[in-house]
Amino acid sequence: MGESLVLQTLYIGGGTPTLIPIEDMLVLIRHIRRQFVLSADYEWTMEANPGTVCLEQLRQLRQAGINRLSFGLQAKQPHLLQMLGRIHSYHDLQESVRKARLAGISNLNVDILVGLPRQTLADVRETVEAVLDLPVSHVSYYSLILEEGTEMAASCAAGELELPDDELERAQYNLVRDMLAAAGFQQYEISNSARPGYACRHNLTYWQALPYLAFGTAAHRYTDGLRSSNTEDLDTYMNAWLDGQPQAGADNLVSDHDWRAAHRVSLVRERVDRDEAMREMMLLGLRLTAGVRYEDFWQRFARDLRIVFDRELVQLEDRGLICRGAESVYLSRAGLDLANQVFMAFVL
Repeated sequence: MGESLVLQTLYIGGGTPTLIPIEDMLVLIRHIRRQFVLSADYEWTMEANPGTVCLEQLRQLRQAGINRLSFGLQAKQPHLLQMLGRIHSYHDLQESVRKARLAGISNLNVDILVGLPRQTLADVRETVEAVLDLPVSHVSYYSLILEEGTEMAASCAAGELELPDDELERAQYNLVRDMLAAAGFQQYEISNSARPGYACRHNLTYWQALPYLAFGTAAHRYTDGLRSSNTEDLDTYMNAWLDGQPQAGADNLVSDHDWRAAHRVSLVRERVDRDEAMREMMLLGLRLTAGVRYEDFWQRFARDLRIVFDRELVQLEDRGLICRGAESVYLSRAGLDLANQVFMAFVL
């Protein structure tokens, strides 16, 4: 296989991977272990819907290397879960967290949503209180984004459902952030707070614009200045595996092929030039509450970001959206609420 790559983090997600038969998942994990060398302090995350895991399954996953789980609660209220098409309950989350800890997995994240139709501030408060009653180390809180073609998007377009106005949505977001802070969680990214030492290392890779690999249908990767993605068509992807031959947009990770083959069979390939890479570091890094460190920018590009983006920084600072500290530039409190306006300043 050639020189093995050291794997520091792994994230198994997209859908509900815990629905895959445990025997198949263990085969996948064993294959990953053969392809890569694990770092001593590796972080391996798997997504799971509440109520889709059993204790023995989790014990096997923990033994295989999974040491972090991310549960998609979204809301506590049954009427909101029903509206979202979710089949779980808060009780299912309680049971899933209990089983995870019995299995030896104590690094746990819970996802919640704000900005839902018919969601009140009281609903959000109740959801956060319920999450804080559990022994979790990380909470992600996202605003609802309507996906084209979904039933909810159609209902909103037809006037059957109405999204909350911006003021209410921001109030819900700030309530989540403030409640978590009061409970000892540190906000480290626009939509993520964690207990000290439990920030998601895998996602930090994305926000710091560092290289990462990805495998599977519709997977996106970024390495060696090249951004690429796989086909979204499952049949095309599976045929490439079954035939043992690389086809357009499918990874080639069968037995005797190494992971580098994935880069040669991607459906979409885009070379990221130096200017775009600098802008991307600002776009992604400003999502972090720590912002973008001047030293990190210099180490990567041998340029002073305060000079490269002087015009953008002056304009954003004048609007009160960013702060320029001694070591980094970062979003102000107002900038956290208007982050998209900040990001647009770095889009070509």
